[in-house]
Amino acid sequence: MILDDTSASIYTALNGGTALTALLAGTTSIYDQQAPDTVTLPYVVFSHQGGGPDNIAPVNIESNLWYVRAYSATSAKAASAILTQIDLLLHRKALSITGATTFWCNREENIKTVENLANGGKIWSAGGIYRIRTAAT
Repeated sequence: MILDDTSASIYTALNGGTALTALLAGTTSIYDQQAPDTVTLPYVVFSHQGGGPDNIAPVNIESNLWYVRAYSATSAKAASAILTQIDLLLHRKALSITGATTFWCNREENIKTVENLANGGKIWSAGGIYRIRTAAT
């Protein structure tokens, strides 16, 4: 299915970025949908947010939105530095997706948040919504 194949492609692109993984707690610090409760910050999470078939041509063209974000316990600046590396790997790049040709992968929205923890700590997040458009091969 296109969502599973796109998920695998996003993971491969991010995990292959040595400048990105150098900023994370480890090369396994990239997660699909949700990070486990026990992981160490900083890390990256990506998840499908919506989209589907365009239904405008005989070929199956999909337009899906993916939210890719970095989490840091250090600062908003640290989360943004991780997002910069994410963007270098995804924005305007041709992802290699099984069974599809990517003809559009662009960041369309920026999202920056902070979460206040019960213990007084904070977790900063910086991310973006990426539109990935594909045509079935």
